[in-house]
Amino acid sequence: MSDLSTSEGFKAHVVHALKLAKKQLDEKHQKANFVRIIMRFPLIKSVFDRLRAIHAKCDTDGNGTIDEEELIKAMTELFREGEQSPSNKRDPVRPSVVARTLSMCELEKKKEEGKGLSVKEFIVMCAIGFILAEEDDHLSTFGGMLASKDDDYRRAMSDVVTAYLSFDREAKGYFTSDEVKGLMTESKRGDAAMNLLTEERYAELDVAGDGKIDFEEFVFAFSKWVSADDDDEVDEEMAARSANPLIKRMLLALQLSKTIQAKNRQDANFTRILVRFPKIHKVFDRIKSVHAAYDLNKNGRLELSELKGAMSELVHDGSTDDMDGEQVENMFMLSDLDHEGINAGLNVKEFIVFCAVGFILAEAAKKSTLGGIISETDKEYRAAMMDIVAAYLTFDQQGKGYFTAEEMHAAVSSASKGKDAASLLTPARWSELDHDNTGRVDFEEFVYGFSCWVTAGDEEE
Repeated sequence: MSDLSTSEGFKAHVVHALKLAKKQLDEKHQKANFVRIIMRFPLIKSVFDRLRAIHAKCDTDGNGTIDEEELIKAMTELFREGEQSPSNKRDPVRPSVVARTLSMCELEKKKEEGKGLSVKEFIVMCAIGFILAEEDDHLSTFGGMLASKDDDYRRAMSDVVTAYLSFDREAKGYFTSDEVKGLMTESKRGDAAMNLLTEERYAELDVAGDGKIDFEEFVFAFSKWVSADDDDEVDEEMAARSANPLIKRMLLALQLSKTIQAKNRQDANFTRILVRFPKIHKVFDRIKSVHAAYDLNKNGRLELSELKGAMSELVHDGSTDDMDGEQVENMFMLSDLDHEGINAGLNVKEFIVFCAVGFILAEAAKKSTLGGIISETDKEYRAAMMDIVAAYLTFDQQGKGYFTAEEMHAAVSSASKGKDAASLLTPARWSELDHDNTGRVDFEEFVYGFSCWVTAGDEEE
């Protein structure tokens, strides 16, 4: 077979991999059906969201792209994890293959050539890596490593390949506009495809403008289509959260927590957290007492100027004096779930969110933040905050930054001792979690709702 380090050889391998994928579909008597794939968009999107989180983790210099050095480092870490499995037979990471993959996936025009891969280009790279690894089970690629231990990822990438083969019926490595029109004519449910594949969408496919759409171009556009509803539904509140400079660091912190769980072979188990509610409640009572003590005007809210004093009371060592004021304000804005604004202050539950946000940021950065500095000197506080993070990751099992009602239901249903959890996590509880009614629950929303659950008995009494 051709050399992967050359452009022609790389293309030849991709086409050969597509032919193998088509052969497998034929052997199973399955037709590549794009309309069926449309119905699977939510599942594919959840995997793409995870890839976005991985991209953020790999982007160590924070410039929005991944270069060769960052990618090889990430691949090497994955490969080392895979070596622990006796069934792993993959060859070591080959920089020449990584370099060629990067160059083939750089579809967006950037100010500097070879600057690296954007998020959508990274998804393209993962898809290409997946089919190359399917073709050669010895080859180490980013997408192949992920697929080797993740069934959801494998299904999503298989759907991407099937979607492409819906148009390139001969697996020749490209398709044209005529072939797209042919699909619409032949499909009994072609209306669904036509609603998606408008003229504007087709124009998105032909990135090179040569009238032919290859696999890389298709995946690039497909990643936009799968997440199209996100762009349409983002409201002012979600946009404001996304603009907060701490969001990216929060995502990295969740990814780190998930990695630590995996290394320690600890499964996120909400039922186990339920047993620890009394100890968490004890820490929440301390936080509530501090909130009340520093609520000087007794209006039930802590103002921004009062937060450092309140946290110093918890820490007992005055180490909050040199805290970055801008960071404190950004933490405040994340914790202000009622969107009352800085002048109004944080209520008790929002103050608990503030402490949890500070804790997880401190864990990721390994340095002081409000809510994090206490964790080194107070084992009880640290254990409670770790329980909160573990409870959240029960539902956001990929650490992508949010979870849905379906993911929460699936997590509860699959729990080995899920009866206690199921009695707590009712539809009414979901409404308590989804504070902004977007259908997605992020870390701050979860902590807010979780604080209600832990202290539910207080309210009843």
